[in-house]
Amino acid sequence: MNAILPLILLLASAALAASAADAPAPKADPVAAVYKSKCASCHAKDGTGNPAMAKMFKVKPEAMNLVDEETLAAKDEDLAKVIETGKGKMPAFKKDKLKDITVADLTAYFRSLAPKKEAKP
Repeated sequence: MNAILPLILLLASAALAASAADAPAPKADPVAAVYKSKCASCHAKDGTGNPAMAKMFKVKPEAMNLVDEETLAAKDEDLAKVIETGKGKMPAFKKDKLKDITVADLTAYFRSLAPKKEAKP
């Protein structure tokens, strides 16, 4: 009986591995992919801004922060305009550069990067 238990566990783990291999791979989030490829080098993965890029462009580091209170308080239309037309050293990202997503998708994505505020009791 003691020799059968390891064999059962081995067969069960092999069956699980086989079923996991057959499962479809999760789809990559196209908005996150665009943010990563077009925005994260300056605005950082978490939206807080890349200090090295701010220094290179000779701008204040807070200019690169997408999740600060001032930026998050801006209207979606105003943020979309900055994305589409550029601002300062930031290039314009018109619809043709964004592939399968919209400017609204991108705006919603970086708003989602903002730290969650704790609810007050």
